[in-house]
Amino acid sequence: MDQDNTPLVSVTEVFAPEAVVTPCEYARERHRNILMWRNLWTILLFVFGTAVIVFAVLAIALFIREEWLAGAIMALGTLAQGAAIKWVVDRRVEAVQEEEIAYQDVAAKCQDTEVADRLRASSRLIGGIR
Repeated sequence: MDQDNTPLVSVTEVFAPEAVVTPCEYARERHRNILMWRNLWTILLFVFGTAVIVFAVLAIALFIREEWLAGAIMALGTLAQGAAIKWVVDRRVEAVQEEEIAYQDVAAKCQDTEVADRLRASSRLIGGIR
């Protein structure tokens, strides 16, 4: 309720016919959201991979300069990032599986996957990584 005791949303706005979401629209929106998450996991994987490479190169450079403590700390950081990468890879694999299930849901509910196919094609990252 507002300060003058009027409802914030009218009953006609809540039950308006254009507010009804069809199963097809819901499946398409779900597919789009899951596809976005798959791409976010992929980007995070590339970021972690780049960080691991940078940390490994810095650790090697520190060992060459005979800075043992700093080099050992960098090497341990690289190992910890390797464990984090495994976790991110597992989440990305789950996201790919969920996206495929959502795509099949679009195919079942809409009988037309043209929109989902275009969305898949437009959201491919570097070289079409799936």
